[in-house]
Amino acid sequence: MFCSVIIPTIGRSSLERAITSILDQEFPQDEFEVIVVNDSGKPLLNSEWQNANNVTILNTNRRERSFARNSGAAIAKGDYLAFLDDDDWLLPGALHEFWVLASQKPESVWLYGGIRIVDEMGKTLAEMNSGLQDNCFAQIMGGAWAPIQASLIRTNTFFQVGGFSPFICGTEDEDLCRRIAYLGDFSSTSAVVACLFRGSTWNTSTNYQRAPADTKMSRDNVLAQPSAFKRLLVSAGTAYWYGRICRVYLSTVSWNLHNKKFFSAASRAMFSLAALAYSGFRILDVEFWKGINAAHVPDTLHYVIKTYEQDQDIHV
Repeated sequence: MFCSVIIPTIGRSSLERAITSILDQEFPQDEFEVIVVNDSGKPLLNSEWQNANNVTILNTNRRERSFARNSGAAIAKGDYLAFLDDDDWLLPGALHEFWVLASQKPESVWLYGGIRIVDEMGKTLAEMNSGLQDNCFAQIMGGAWAPIQASLIRTNTFFQVGGFSPFICGTEDEDLCRRIAYLGDFSSTSAVVACLFRGSTWNTSTNYQRAPADTKMSRDNVLAQPSAFKRLLVSAGTAYWYGRICRVYLSTVSWNLHNKKFFSAASRAMFSLAALAYSGFRILDVEFWKGINAAHVPDTLHYVIKTYEQDQDIHV
């Protein structure tokens, strides 16, 4: 079949909306399946969607998202995998948009579209799409966002990289994205295909205090792969992304020193100097220094949430 949509859940009431948004797609029912991974440790409440022929419920026991998602992927039949959280949902026509994109770009290992960020009142906070195409390794490593809730991943590539890492907590989707960008090409559609819920009532078990360290560890692991430096340079394109490459290497130097990995720290420092040398006259471009200095790439979730929180403080 075309795709398998995997939804890990702890039994939140929003689960039904997520599942219904998939089952109501105007797309052949035998070309997709929904795998609900119940990680709550207790039975789900009875609901009509449980009677659908293309819905499977898999029970785990408080093993967290990476384990739940990998468990769902292990029994998936689709050529592509989609991962949706139980408080997010697909928009009408999403699977058709992905099918068209897959037909146009069969060699791509990651397909994605635009995402709409909404709050608890249904207000649209932003719509975003990085529009990345083909080899976008530098962009993904540098912080560009290809939201997993609005993505399809080729199944064999997912297993080739080992699925979600159990050692990355909270930013495991970004880690997966980096490892897959190292291997293959991305394609995007301009259509908005999914909604991501955020707002004052949104809650998560993610430990954001460890996220910066996990991000550095994830990047360092990918940078250690053969020919990673070459693929970064090939995909850079502009002065801004050459600056981001330098920043990525520099950020892992401090992480390796902190973890007493002195040889790796020296290696990353040498590659950062090499990236600077390959940047050439681009170092005279103001965009290069923007790439080095920016904490986050513009048009990512970080900016949306920061703006939302500032707006909330104004109105309190």
